[in-house]
Amino acid sequence: MQQLQGYVRATVGNGAEPRYWPVAQYGAIGDCRTAALVAPNGSIDWLCLPHFDSPAVFLRLLDAERGGFFRISPVGETEASMTYLPNTNILETTFRGAGGRLRLVDFMPIRKRADEARSGRWRLGGLLRRRPMTPREQLELQTVNDVAAAHRIARIATCLEGSVEVELTLRATFDFARVEPEIAQRALPSGMVGAILRAGERYLVFIAREQRGAGGDEPPIRLERAGDTLRVRLRLHAGQGLVAAVNYARTLAEAATLLTQLTAHPFERDLDETRLYWREWAASCRYDGTYQYAIIRSALALKLCTFEPTGAIVAAPTTSLPEQIGGVRNWDYRYTWLRDSAFTLGALVRLGYLGEARDYFHFLNDLQIQSGADLRIMYGIRGEIGVPLEERDLGHLEGYQGSRPVRVGNGAAMQRQLDVYGELLDAAYQYEEHEGFTRLAGRSKRDLRTLSHVVAEYVAGHWQEPDRGIWEVRGEPGAFVYSRVMCWVALDRACRLAERQGHHVEKLRWETAQLAIVNDVVTHGYDPQLESFVQVYGSRVLDAANLRMGMVDFLPWEDSRIAGTVAATQRYLSGPHGLVYRYRLASDGITAGHAATGGGITESEINPADGLPGAEGTFLACAFWLVENLCHLGQVEEARERFEALLQFASPLGLFSEEVDPATGLALGNYPQAFTHIGLVNSAVALQKAQEGTLPTHPGLAGL
Repeated sequence: MQQLQGYVRATVGNGAEPRYWPVAQYGAIGDCRTAALVAPNGSIDWLCLPHFDSPAVFLRLLDAERGGFFRISPVGETEASMTYLPNTNILETTFRGAGGRLRLVDFMPIRKRADEARSGRWRLGGLLRRRPMTPREQLELQTVNDVAAAHRIARIATCLEGSVEVELTLRATFDFARVEPEIAQRALPSGMVGAILRAGERYLVFIAREQRGAGGDEPPIRLERAGDTLRVRLRLHAGQGLVAAVNYARTLAEAATLLTQLTAHPFERDLDETRLYWREWAASCRYDGTYQYAIIRSALALKLCTFEPTGAIVAAPTTSLPEQIGGVRNWDYRYTWLRDSAFTLGALVRLGYLGEARDYFHFLNDLQIQSGADLRIMYGIRGEIGVPLEERDLGHLEGYQGSRPVRVGNGAAMQRQLDVYGELLDAAYQYEEHEGFTRLAGRSKRDLRTLSHVVAEYVAGHWQEPDRGIWEVRGEPGAFVYSRVMCWVALDRACRLAERQGHHVEKLRWETAQLAIVNDVVTHGYDPQLESFVQVYGSRVLDAANLRMGMVDFLPWEDSRIAGTVAATQRYLSGPHGLVYRYRLASDGITAGHAATGGGITESEINPADGLPGAEGTFLACAFWLVENLCHLGQVEEARERFEALLQFASPLGLFSEEVDPATGLALGNYPQAFTHIGLVNSAVALQKAQEGTLPTHPGLAGL
């Protein structure tokens, strides 16, 4: 099965557009600093500027009335078709109406920094360098930052045939719609309109330029204002166009200079260079299997989630998209989780993208971890901890389809999650072992001896302590099986690295702790009746996280307890169409003995104390983990069928959310979700190797 280039299709402009578009109807564009979501009606409904974690200026996604947006579309009813330009993160929307056809191209300009150095044209975030740079500005110029961005949304509309009346609407709601902007319209040459929008020390530069040529009898472009909303209307005939942009600036002087320079800026050249950047990046993917489109789109989505100045990787570029419509499970994912980032690195390395992995280890090294107790599960994209990550509710916002609260910050930042130590050292081990990193010309590897030693020492002394687990439960801490398995992984990878790093003395102690963990987990974490490992010692709750046991070499694939855990996951945690729950909640509507589970399940197995009301959808990453497990267990045809069933839950553009409502197929949770795309990449690679008969066997602890 080959997944083909996808399109989002919708009827727009007829007064019947939904108040909230389904999440999967959005396309994403970005510049490796931030990302925007674009609806099929030509409206940018989500954007934080200049970075992922900045306050949102367009957020109709989270409040249809209060939230700002930036829309370009024909007046009147049209049929819209939105797609990505092949192998890029550039969106193209075509509107077809009674009078003609309009094409809209949306992108955030980006190029390799080497090109910028040769041309001398782009200056990041602005064009003035006469004053001393702030720490944030200096951050943008670090040598690790090899991709240049303009902090700009660029939009090019062209009438392809007939005659189309086009309307542009810009409403910027600064600081999550808590601050009304000052708007200063600026006089520009004929055929152009512009304004500078200000809220405190944040500025947006807006410009629109008509491209209608000489000799026309249409009135010149005009900018109208109604309160905090700017609007432009003009009629375009075949061959004519409109170019519009919103650019972030740090000072009024910089904004004024930008506005002047944008009057003559070559936006089409930006488009060509941005298209070249993404296509060259996509072309370096070394996957050559059946699911080419899904893999390339996943790789491009993962790249969108990277914060180039530091190498950090965000879980998703959005906040508070709900796990249940109308529910409270709404979280801010605009930060870097060490776990998610480690998984991302593994996926990108499998596809041949070593540079992103190298950049991330620069980020880790720069955290200067001196003690295992200092290691946090998540950080800001510049390495922040503490106050910048504190969780706060934005009570003035309605939330997506009424899903409250809208949150910024994430309370999980203060949680204890022991599995992160294993994920981190597993990634470090891959980094050290992969000879490709040493071939990156002119780029040194990071010395991770101190990090591995600090982590292993801490884990050896603390693995028995309770934590909140991989799913960041808001209930009481416990002895999570997966957390202890990953503590074993941390020690295992440290021992593998010990000879190279000189940790000879500590290695014996680490190996002793390893054995203790194995004995503890198989004694207290395995339920003989269920023939499966469970979520927490003393419970009968199943957890799809345990599908990773074989994947991290904790036990060999031939061990019956691994196969039993996979079988139990299929019986009790599977939903329809290859979907998988991460664990069962009583609020999922599952009751004891429910036929859909295969029977025999009790209330104690479906009601984990995760500390939150409401239900959630099936978890897509877990479904892809199950596919990978089936590949290793030799059930290749079932793995293929499940994988292809899961592809149907991608958005029409090939993007995945975190969860899926199994009853409706609706995308749930933040979007696009790196964790899901990671699972897709890894399972596709495993499936290809399994079909070719080259899937490696995993060494384990046979005989236990």
